[in-house]
Amino acid sequence: MILFLDDNNNRGSYFMEQHPDATWVKTVEDCIHQLSRDVEWDSIWLDHDLGGGSMVDSSRTDCGMEIVRWMCISPVKVKFVVVHSHNHGAADTMIKELGNAGYVAHRILFPIVQ
Repeated sequence: MILFLDDNNNRGSYFMEQHPDATWVKTVEDCIHQLSRDVEWDSIWLDHDLGGGSMVDSSRTDCGMEIVRWMCISPVKVKFVVVHSHNHGAADTMIKELGNAGYVAHRILFPIVQ
């Protein structure tokens, strides 16, 4: 099972073409709802800047960092987490916090999709 968080329709469509069995969510609320299920995820893909924003502050509750904060207090069964945000500072913080919480986390830049 794969969970993909991204609010961009082009990236989401591209990802779903590559992984048609994945679950695509666009909001923090929908992501947490999926993560609350008692399942083991093969991978979780997280974007940071949601809601059409760019370089948003990580303290906001409507960004990918909120998922990381939630995962740090509500452990999720997952083989690995991929942070695919182009917001470099936020992505680095997400990776660090996930690692501190015991998750295997990687950073991959998502291709530019028109």
